[in-house]
Amino acid sequence: MIFGLTSTCFKPTGEFGWALLDEEKLNILEKKIMTVGEYTITRENLIFPDDKSIYYIYRFSRSVSETAVTYVSLSRFQLGYNEMDVLRKRPNPISKTIEGSFQGLTPGKYLLKIAYEGDVIDEVEFLVRSTQTPYIEDIPSPSDNDIEKAMK
Repeated sequence: MIFGLTSTCFKPTGEFGWALLDEEKLNILEKKIMTVGEYTITRENLIFPDDKSIYYIYRFSRSVSETAVTYVSLSRFQLGYNEMDVLRKRPNPISKTIEGSFQGLTPGKYLLKIAYEGDVIDEVEFLVRSTQTPYIEDIPSPSDNDIEKAMK
């Protein structure tokens, strides 16, 4: 019983980092060997264009084992979040990070979750907007708000 309580108390937390790349301008070799050198650490006001590749990094607050069972889940909002992809990630024990990317996401609202040893330890929402059509913020109707409340 005490072990169970202590193990849940020591689940890591962390920070999300983001970078955008226009991979259409890169050849196949450049895409294979390319690494992102700089990420913007934030979880606020995340709006990305649909014509760029979205690279993310998650930096754990403490060291994590390379063999830790760590998953990344991407969901898209359509009358609730619908899981699109789940990937197992191997943490880098030196940098305390996991990283990945998304290409070709359609415009919409997304949720990225990080799971560590079976528990979701962090999540962040972001928007993907079309670069072809201008964004006009809709004024939410009361029924839209009711739908969001019902989905929580």
